[in-house]
Amino acid sequence: MIFLAVLLVVGKSFSNLTRDITQISEETLPFILVVDEMNLSRSEVQQFLTDVSATHDRAAYKPAEDSAKLFLSGAEKFKDMYRRENDMSSLKQMEEIEVAFNSFYASGKVMAEAYITQGREAGNLLMVGTDTISGFDQDSEAVAISLNIFREQQITEAKTITTDVV
Repeated sequence: MIFLAVLLVVGKSFSNLTRDITQISEETLPFILVVDEMNLSRSEVQQFLTDVSATHDRAAYKPAEDSAKLFLSGAEKFKDMYRRENDMSSLKQMEEIEVAFNSFYASGKVMAEAYITQGREAGNLLMVGTDTISGFDQDSEAVAISLNIFREQQITEAKTITTDVV
C-alpha cells in the first residue's frame, strides 16, 4: 500500500516536472528570444532612420520598414500568447508597447524627412525633443525599457518554474 502511495506521488511529481520543462522549452525561453529580437528590431529602426537623416539617402527607409515589421511580428506573437492564456493585463501592456513603437517609428520617419527637407536644425529638434515633446531617441529608449520589463517577466517565470522543480 505504501509502495502504491509513493508511486503515485513520484508519478505526479514526474508529470509536473514534464509540464514545467515543456513550459520553459516551448514558451518561456522562446519568448525571451522574441523580446530580444523585438529590441534588436527597435534598435535597427532607430539606426536606419538615423542613417536616412545623416546621409539623406531614402533607400534606408526599406530596411527600417523591414525591421519594423519584425518588431510588430514579435508583438503579435506575444498578443496571441496572452489571448490564449486569457491574460488581459499583459495583452494590454503589449498593445501599449505596440502603440508606442508605431509612434516612435512614425516620428522617426518625420524626423528623417525633416533632416532631408528642412535641414539639420529642424531634424535635431525632432531627434532630441523639447521640454514638452519627447524626441525620437527618447521614444526609442521608452520602448526599450518596456521591452526589458517583458523580458524580465519571462526570466522570472522560468526561475519560478525551475525553483518549484527543485
